[in-house]
Amino acid sequence: MADDRPVVDGRLTDWISLGVLTAFVSRDEIDEAIEATGKAAKRAGGKIPPRVVVLFVMALALFGDEDYEEVAARLAGTLADWGRFEEGWEPTSGGLTQARQRLGPEPLAHLFSQVAAPVADPDTIGAFLRTWRLMSIDGVEFDAAAST
Repeated sequence: MADDRPVVDGRLTDWISLGVLTAFVSRDEIDEAIEATGKAAKRAGGKIPPRVVVLFVMALALFGDEDYEEVAARLAGTLADWGRFEEGWEPTSGGLTQARQRLGPEPLAHLFSQVAAPVADPDTIGAFLRTWRLMSIDGVEFDAAAST
């Protein structure tokens, strides 16, 4: 029987983006970063799990033009469909803000240091110019408040 459920907001690219994200950064790597920085959940129930907050913050980078609730809905729908989270999760903007404050930046910095690495090896055609590795900068933009 075919799956007739609609893709969140009708865009297959959203599912692909989240799929690539969760395939590239494993659950074990996220858990290790949380444990290494001492940010593990102190108790179960009621609060958004740190692992989900890490995925949420990374999803915010993918969907920067959307508000917290829209990004959370995309993430929750995808994780529920994959059997990684319970269906019906609807966090509030305030709950997400509190969860991000509890988590802090340390687990994300640790996770980045563990998974960020060049993908190409020296045999990859077009990855090197003589001894220099060719690099490009992704087009992700973040707005920051003006400083004086």
